[in-house]
Amino acid sequence: MKKTCVIMGNGPSLNDMPADTLQKYDTFGVNYCPYSPTYYVCVDNDILINHHEKIYKLASGAKLAFLAAKEFGSSRLYDLNNLFLIRKDETDFKDERFFSGFTVVYVALKAAFYLGYERVHLFGVDFNKEWDHYKPDYPRGDVEHRAARMDEMFYHFKLAQKVYAENDRRIINHSRRSRLDLIFPRK
Repeated sequence: MKKTCVIMGNGPSLNDMPADTLQKYDTFGVNYCPYSPTYYVCVDNDILINHHEKIYKLASGAKLAFLAAKEFGSSRLYDLNNLFLIRKDETDFKDERFFSGFTVVYVALKAAFYLGYERVHLFGVDFNKEWDHYKPDYPRGDVEHRAARMDEMFYHFKLAQKVYAENDRRIINHSRRSRLDLIFPRK
């Protein structure tokens, strides 16, 4: 089993991540990620369609790319040798299939689990209903749609925590104070 990885969300607290994190740990970058991650995950249709060149660069540079969309902005994404297609908006964590659980971080948590990581550190997962849970340069898209899914996302974060705990694994929250504090311990 692998020991530790980092999931990088798109919130402002990503700026609080120690500078050496990218060198010390395998990383999961999500959606409009500002770094080149070890693994890349995107389930946001708007991002996949409207920023397909950036997504292609992130996905092609990763060991594995987990993508879910009804359509991609570019057919080149289908040609990636490291592509793992996932289904959107389904629920089960322990199911062998990959579903989005209404949030890209859930997909990253599930991927980290199946790749054998024992400890997952969350940075930039500033889980609240305000737009400040995204960095200022993040593409805005459909604000109301994302905010309306917060309760469903919360449920899936609780489900991920339960499965990790049942398997003696940990998810550690380094992000801003938010509803995630009710689920994941802080360091």
